Amino acid sequence: MLTIPLTLLLVLAIFLVGALTILCIVQRYFSFLTIDDTSHSAIFSFAIGTIFGLTLAFITVSTWQNYKRINAVVVQEATTLTTIYRSLDAFQPAIKDAGVKLLTSYVDKVISKEWPLMKKSQFDDQYFTDFHQFHLIMLRHNPINNAELIAQQEELRLISEYYKLRLDRITSSKVALDDSMTLALCLGAFVFIFYQSLHVMSKMRHHVLMISLLAITLGLIFFLILSYNTPFSGPNAISPDEFYRVLELWKTDSL
Repeated sequence: MLTIPLTLLLVLAIFLVGALTILCIVQRYFSFLTIDDTSHSAIFSFAIGTIFGLTLAFITVSTWQNYKRINAVVVQEATTLTTIYRSLDAFQPAIKDAGVKLLTSYVDKVISKEWPLMKKSQFDDQYFTDFHQFHLIMLRHNPINNAELIAQQEELRLISEYYKLRLDRITSSKVALDDSMTLALCLGAFVFIFYQSLHVMSKMRHHVLMISLLAITLGLIFFLILSYNTPFSGPNAISPDEFYRVLELWKTDSL
């Protein structure tokens, strides 16, 4: 998997090469469309830049907020599992041991089976079987005292809450931006660079420098969008570290 620096360099290189290629093509084959530096061209340039800039800013912030929300869901999911695990202390040994075994097996499958699938925007319900069995144990258990009754009610409440958290994690494994939005962004970047390449400048090296800086700026923004567009894959992929910590904590409690 590409690291963050390598991904950044790759995105910047693609934008830089692409922008300079567009500039060369425009200067060679579309010279009849070149635009003189007038007040009207400046207004149009400003309008295009503002519209595209606001769109990029909105999408960048949206993907970042979505990434942070999913990360918070993963943390809350691990916390809820720990609370469910700790509440088993109120039950008789037979119920507690069965519950501990099922929960431990489930978390292990989340790490080893579900997470690799989520990187591919996939999931499989078979890895949820252990938690479902744990839910059935809680539903069918007849409390022997008030402490178990209260603990059972709390467990069922937490299980209901956990279902929502897990579903949120699973459904969020898809990319945040669909194909239509991605296509619109790429075409917008192309139009913006193409328009800037049409301007007439006294010195070609100045034009090359300005187009290069524009391409690098756009590349940085697209890198941010790319990094947070797929929460469970890519350079900033959310890892199952919280679930590893849960297992380590449970092992410590069992000593």
